[in-house]
Amino acid sequence: MVLGMCLVLVFAAEIPGVSAYVSENLEVVLTNQNPYPVEPGEVVDIEISLQNTGYSDAENIILEIEPESPFTLLQGQERTKMFSRIPAQDHVTASYKLHVDTNAISDNYELKFAYYQKAEMVKRTDKVEIYVQGKPKLILEGIETSPEQIEPGDSVTLTARIKNVGTGSASFMEASFVSNTTYILPVFSGGLYYMGEIKPGATEEAKFEMSVDNSAEYKTYLGVLTLNYKDDNGETRVTSFSVGIPVRGEPVIELLSSKVENSDLKVDLENIGTAKAKALKISLVQNGEVKDSAVASELKPTKHKTIRFRGFGYGEALINVSYLNERNEFFVKEFPVHVKPSARAEEGGGGVSPLTPVLVVVVVLESYYIWRLRKKRK
Repeated sequence: MVLGMCLVLVFAAEIPGVSAYVSENLEVVLTNQNPYPVEPGEVVDIEISLQNTGYSDAENIILEIEPESPFTLLQGQERTKMFSRIPAQDHVTASYKLHVDTNAISDNYELKFAYYQKAEMVKRTDKVEIYVQGKPKLILEGIETSPEQIEPGDSVTLTARIKNVGTGSASFMEASFVSNTTYILPVFSGGLYYMGEIKPGATEEAKFEMSVDNSAEYKTYLGVLTLNYKDDNGETRVTSFSVGIPVRGEPVIELLSSKVENSDLKVDLENIGTAKAKALKISLVQNGEVKDSAVASELKPTKHKTIRFRGFGYGEALINVSYLNERNEFFVKEFPVHVKPSARAEEGGGGVSPLTPVLVVVVVLESYYIWRLRKKRK
C-alpha cells in the first residue's frame, strides 16, 4: 500500500499541472546578464531569480548550476546554493560568474539549472539563455602583386589576404583600394572587390586590377585598403589599412649619337629604362687612356644628356658610362664609337681652298689695273 502511494506520487511529479512536490512550483528566470551580449573569451556575470509560483512556502530548496560548453564556472564560485525558505508567490536570487569559451560562435546558449527540495528524491531542471556574440577583428595578413616587381607602365594584380582573428563573423564585406597618387589607378572597376562573409579564423582574398603610369618614379606609393562589412548584430563596421606599393625599375643607358662638332666630340646619351641613373661618370677612352671625362648627378627615365669631350684624336674610341641604380648598385656600360672629322672639315680638306690662288691673281691684277689708270691721269 505504501509502495503504491509512492509510485503514484512519483508519477504525478512528472505530469505538468500536478503539484505532488513543492519544487514543481519553482521556476528559474534570468534577470540580468552583464555584459550583454558577452563576447567569447570574456567573463559574464549572470543573476537568476528562483521564483515560487505556488501558494505555499517552499522550504529547504537546493539550487545547482550545471554549466556546459561554452560556459565554465569560475573557480571560487558556489555550484550549489541552498535556500531555507522561499515564500509563496515570491522569489530569491542567485549570482554566478562564468567564463565563455574563446571558440564559441555567436548564438544563444542554454545554461541549465537543477533544483529540488532537500526531502525530495526528484530533481527538476530549468534553462535560461545566455546571448553570446563575437566581434570580428580583421587583419591584413599579406599583400602580393603580379608581377612581383612593379615597374612603370605595368598592369598589376594586387591580392590582399584578409584574416578574421576575432570571435564573430564579418558579413556582406566589400573591399576597396584607392591609391594616394594619380600614377596608380584602378582599371575599370578594379578598385572594388566583393568578399562576402569571413568567419572567425578564416582567411579570404581580395583582388584589385591596377595600372601604373609610365611616368611613375622609383618609390613606394601609398594607398588605402578599406573593408566595409556587418557584424553579427547587423551593425556596419569599417576597417582600413595603409598599404605601400613599391614601384621599381632599372635605368638603361643608351648611346644616341656621337659626332665631332667644331672642336668637340659631342655625345648624346638617353635613359630608356624605368628608373633614374645616379652618380654618372662618362669617359672618353682611346688607346686605353682616358682622354676626357664628365659627371652628372642623375639621368631620369626618358631623358637625355649631351656630353662634350676635348683632347680626342680621330679613330676608334670607347664611351665608358658608369652609374648607380636606385638600390645603389654599380653598373658600367661601354659604347664603341668611330671618331672622324666633321663633314664640313672633310669638304675643306683641312687646308687651303682650290679657289684661293685664282682669287689672289684677280686681286693682284685688279690692283695693277687701278694703279696704271691713276698713273696715266697724272
